[in-house]
Amino acid sequence: MEVLLMGFATGFNVLIIFKKIELKRFQDAFFDSSLLVLLSLVFGGSLGGMMVATIASAVISIYFLFNQPDFTKLTEDIDFNFDYKSNKEPEKKDWNGLSDEEQWEVINRIRRNNELV
Repeated sequence: MEVLLMGFATGFNVLIIFKKIELKRFQDAFFDSSLLVLLSLVFGGSLGGMMVATIASAVISIYFLFNQPDFTKLTEDIDFNFDYKSNKEPEKKDWNGLSDEEQWEVINRIRRNNELV
């Protein structure tokens, strides 16, 4: 019975990953595949551990199937101008101190952020 449940959960998880590839959600499918492998390595010491890993990965895959994660937002919150070694923030510029290109970059960033909401 346990082996049947584990086979069903693994097959179901792989079908979800194939569906994500069919929908051209490659980052999401890669994330799910990596998660399945990582959990299998972590809990792979026993049959019960493998069942927990497989079912947990399947539940997370189902969640991400209906709630698509936005992997691009991960790098938008990083301030690349911040000097992490000295822990000093760069000098703040007012709007008039920005060049035309920098002003358009700020406007486009605001537009992109509003489109994500």
